[in-house]
Amino acid sequence: MTEQVVPSLPRAGAKAPSREAAKLEQAYQRLKKDIIGGVYSPNERLVEAQVTEKLGISRNTLRTVMARLEHEGLVVLEPNRGGRVRSFTLDEAHDILRVREALEGLVAGLAATRATDEQRERLRADLAETDDALKADDVVRYTLSNRQFHADVIEAAGSPMAASLLESLNFPLVKFQFQAVLVPGRKAESLAEHHELLEAIDKGDAEKAEQLARKHIRQVRSTLERAEEIAAATR
Repeated sequence: MTEQVVPSLPRAGAKAPSREAAKLEQAYQRLKKDIIGGVYSPNERLVEAQVTEKLGISRNTLRTVMARLEHEGLVVLEPNRGGRVRSFTLDEAHDILRVREALEGLVAGLAATRATDEQRERLRADLAETDDALKADDVVRYTLSNRQFHADVIEAAGSPMAASLLESLNFPLVKFQFQAVLVPGRKAESLAEHHELLEAIDKGDAEKAEQLARKHIRQVRSTLERAEEIAAATR
């Protein structure tokens, strides 16, 4: 889901941001988007020379950006080694999913009462795409359409605050979500859960939609445990 930045009204007499400040903000937003979007993998080292060239910024500017991203928990800075993308533990993932369960339930309930006909049609199109990806056994396509369905439910809810909070919880779960998708049978289970959720949204049943969304996230947690058991058995 694309991050939306709502500009604030300038105060009387306030100066416009300098070119340097604007460039720093642009670099920060772009690197943050790349990290959250999976361009860089968990634990991947962010090579200073490569990142500065890609973003067209100085090393000093990059260090300022990295310090900000470290404060937000997206990167880890190490003395004399630069930065790397933060990797989250399974326990942290479960903790995040507990929070996500409450938020996903909230937005699903809101979507059931606020979604427009156009938004409902978009959700149906998302599931049709996921259906096709499942039949083709295309994991990447399945994952992308699955994420799009969640993003469109959030958009249909019409709650910028909930959307912002959920966006901040996406990155820590990226590698775990992919592990969950690879658990035998989970793709079909997840898709069936999404179809049930869409049915509740179509009916305008907010209570049912919230229950189903929360149940879906609990199933994700359960699947992560199964994925860990499978991984442990093969070590």
